[in-house]
Amino acid sequence: MLLLFVGEGRLLPSGAIREERRGMRGLVRGIQALVLMMVLIATPLLGCAQSSTPDTYRIGVIGSQTGPYSALGLPAIDGGRLVAEQINDAGGIHGREIELIFYDDKGSSTETALAAQRAIDVDKVLAVACVSATGLSHSMIAVVNDNEIPGLIMSGTGLVDDKLGHWAFKPTSSEKDYIPLPLRYLRDDLSLSTCAGLIENSGYGEGGEYFLRQIAGDHGIDMVMFQYFDPGATDLTPQLANINASDAESIFIWGSGPAGALAVKQSREMGITLPIVTTPAQGSPSYVQSFGRYYEMEPSLVCLDSKLTMWEQLPSDDPDREMCREFHQSFKARYGRFPDMWEAIGAQFVMFIADGIERADPDLADAIVARGQLRDAFETTTDLSLFMGTHTMTPDDHYGRVVHKEVLVTFKDGKKVLVKTMED
Repeated sequence: MLLLFVGEGRLLPSGAIREERRGMRGLVRGIQALVLMMVLIATPLLGCAQSSTPDTYRIGVIGSQTGPYSALGLPAIDGGRLVAEQINDAGGIHGREIELIFYDDKGSSTETALAAQRAIDVDKVLAVACVSATGLSHSMIAVVNDNEIPGLIMSGTGLVDDKLGHWAFKPTSSEKDYIPLPLRYLRDDLSLSTCAGLIENSGYGEGGEYFLRQIAGDHGIDMVMFQYFDPGATDLTPQLANINASDAESIFIWGSGPAGALAVKQSREMGITLPIVTTPAQGSPSYVQSFGRYYEMEPSLVCLDSKLTMWEQLPSDDPDREMCREFHQSFKARYGRFPDMWEAIGAQFVMFIADGIERADPDLADAIVARGQLRDAFETTTDLSLFMGTHTMTPDDHYGRVVHKEVLVTFKDGKKVLVKTMED
């Protein structure tokens, strides 16, 4: 095993993910036809190079370099790039380097699917990964299954854990696993019993509401109201006013785009002093830079985050502290800034792929065989410790997170402060 230190008005209706996937299959067929034309045009230019065995492990990495999710995609790309550089500087895997090929999804599900198809048909990658946001990554599930290539998706919802098919894998987190942590904080640390959900209209938001309704009562929290917003919303004051007029003692903001962070600002400007907890994306550095003053207003925002971000404040005996420290310092030396949660996601996607390549030793002379060998290796991943969790996967479980590693943080004097871990 290779060891390295290297989540969108009205909520989508029940079954929206299933309908989304049906629509995506039609989209995928159109994309495949378009990319096929591109391949036919490009083939004479590629010449005999197409028939030679690749001398690198080519991995397609799809992330938002532009668009509404670039605050997530760009950091994830940097995290993945660093891991690949470290592997290659150490001699690669089985004598070959990992070559990451980057594609801009532009914050669009259509562009995500198109990029995946191009990576497969034009760039002949061994595997492909989507690193930005839940809804974008869902558009890739049909693509990788139709093309029989291993694909990693950055989905934050457990609603797709049993819909990944034979070729999609999810080495990240699901809301059903980390929702209990902020609920326990509201109940145990703040002695609260009621909460309102402010939910993004997206696949991620659909999963958030579903599991909050399912789980909150077991943790002593009554979800008294749900309000909804679009990913690009710029005015959330009507929803916030409704919440403020309700019996809610706290607010759970659920979303992956900037509107969730904007809701924190607007709530405090309205004079709402209810405690607020949020999903991980609201802790992204660009959002903190824009809205940090409002995050720190009492009661200060509490946000889900990763151990990597908070490694210095972890207990000295935490089993992940050293791994996080080494990557943290390497990242600072490489980029001149500290890594955050999406850097961790990008990094661990490449770590997961590298572990599979190490065990599969895929035959690159035959792309179909090599992709199958890598998929088989992913399905036998055992106790692989990554920044966001530890994974054991099987042919029937392409999520397989057996250890959950989220933490809660708050904000004070421009810095994040550790509030609670899964072990507390």
